[in-house]
Amino acid sequence: METGKAVREASAVRVRGWRVWTVRETRAGIRLCSVLHDTVWAHSATAVAVCAEGHSHEAPELSCTCGFHAAHDPVDALTYLRGRDDARTLCRVLGEVTLSGRVVETESGWRAARAYPARLYASDATLAGLLDVYGVPVSSPGCESHSFPTCTAMQSPSARRSPIWSNMTSI
Repeated sequence: METGKAVREASAVRVRGWRVWTVRETRAGIRLCSVLHDTVWAHSATAVAVCAEGHSHEAPELSCTCGFHAAHDPVDALTYLRGRDDARTLCRVLGEVTLSGRVVETESGWRAARAYPARLYASDATLAGLLDVYGVPVSSPGCESHSFPTCTAMQSPSARRSPIWSNMTSI
């Protein structure tokens, strides 16, 4: 995910932004993965960025594009819900991510040294249950049963038609 040119550094802050992950079946089960890199997001630890360009600096660097990217606005992240996926990709999900450590503000978001999902938006209740391993709220319009501890159903018919849900792709 690209969020534009760096504007300024905002170190030692916590921000919440929007991003898209691919969902893959791994040996350990269903996991979130980067859309652009071959990175699996652990369910038990905050992810720590390294420079994907192979530079030796600490990520994110103001003059580089490294770090975990997140958009200010979910609409900017939605463009990553569709794309060419490899055979291991089951689907893609939109979510909110908490960024921390060294943070660089960009034209339309942030890049950060550390990241962990804060909330996920799944296309259906089954997927929501599989993503429960991350221990964060997982919302789905198809959650008719509240058997999943973090699964929350959309209540109003107008909420079911929101752009977030209409752009989701199913497994």
